[in-house]
Amino acid sequence: MKTAKLIAASLSFIILTSCGAQRVSVGNYDATDCRPKRHTKGKDIALFWEMVPLRTTEKMINLTDYEKVEKRDFFDTVIFYGTAGIFSIKTVRIYVKDCEEKQ
Repeated sequence: MKTAKLIAASLSFIILTSCGAQRVSVGNYDATDCRPKRHTKGKDIALFWEMVPLRTTEKMINLTDYEKVEKRDFFDTVIFYGTAGIFSIKTVRIYVKDCEEKQ
């Protein structure tokens, strides 16, 4: 019975900690009044509690005005806590403003 409670508590902790998202606006993204559109989706990979980045999505794009949304989904959280933070993965979405006029 104690094992089942421990497993349930561990899974609840992993699921609850994977819900947070961080949004960062770069350039004049907030000043533009257009509809946001997802430009790309990728994974940021880092080692040692995110101190040594191995792969970042921002380096693969050539944009000046965008919004970066970082989130750990369930799989990313399982990897992070399963390796005690040594290996870290975050799902990253890059949004740009779509200002095309419809005619």
